[in-house]
Amino acid sequence: MIDFRLKTFIDLCETKSYTKTAKNLSITQPAVSQHIKLLEEKYNLKLFDYMSKKLVLTQEGIDFLCNVQKLQTMSINIEHHLKDSSTRHKSLVFGATRTIGEFYLPKYLKDYLRLYPKDNLSMVVNNTKFLLENLNKGNIEFAIIEGHFDKAEYETYLVSKEKLVAIASPLNKLTLKQSISFEDLCKETLIIREKGSGSREIFEIHLYENNYSYESFNHIVEIGNINVIKDLIKDNLGVSIMYEKAAQKEISKKELVILDINNMNLYHEFNFIFLKNSIFASNYKKFYDFLVNS
Repeated sequence: MIDFRLKTFIDLCETKSYTKTAKNLSITQPAVSQHIKLLEEKYNLKLFDYMSKKLVLTQEGIDFLCNVQKLQTMSINIEHHLKDSSTRHKSLVFGATRTIGEFYLPKYLKDYLRLYPKDNLSMVVNNTKFLLENLNKGNIEFAIIEGHFDKAEYETYLVSKEKLVAIASPLNKLTLKQSISFEDLCKETLIIREKGSGSREIFEIHLYENNYSYESFNHIVEIGNINVIKDLIKDNLGVSIMYEKAAQKEISKKELVILDINNMNLYHEFNFIFLKNSIFASNYKKFYDFLVNS
């Protein structure tokens, strides 16, 4: 529904190549150049520059992209909801970070589908960085995330505050200590999530604020799957930092234990977010109200 020249601009922002954008959109390279020139003339902006022979967005271009993405998102959502009106069944396409999608939401989704069995839900589970990018592009309508983000950019509603803990195998030697210092923890192999993960970013900030870094640890292993991390820790191959909720089942079965680290008291928000000024805000808010009132 948005102007085809704006679609050209969005694609060029992603590819940074007139040739690739022409191929993606099945148009000629001169047509791509013409679309960008027309936009610059129409809005009196300089959208792109070349730096070291690389195409880069100007600051005006960055601001313009932000507004165009919001327009694209609105357009996609309107089409989405028009289809819903013809079928009389609600569809929601949303995202959740891995801890939330795998360990927090399942119970609520079961309850929701019992109440609204004909609604269509599509949930994307990925890290915070990925979800924010896809929310801005209009690929998802709202997201429930635990990572850091700019609250000025989104409508934001608090879902809950959750505790992050250090977890280990019951066989880990640290479980025998009366008092565990952060230096003790640093002697262990730390198994962490991939870059872009909310829980990784939160712990990274905690390290920085206490004059540590990931380099302070004896050894670092990166794993993008929470269940794999827990399996490695059960076998005493390292320790990890994760939301207590993500390890609740294993802790209750005594397959994993929480390490009580001196002066480490980490909590962080789970937030429900969507783009500001969405005409479908009331629909998203209904799903949020269901979550917090269930």
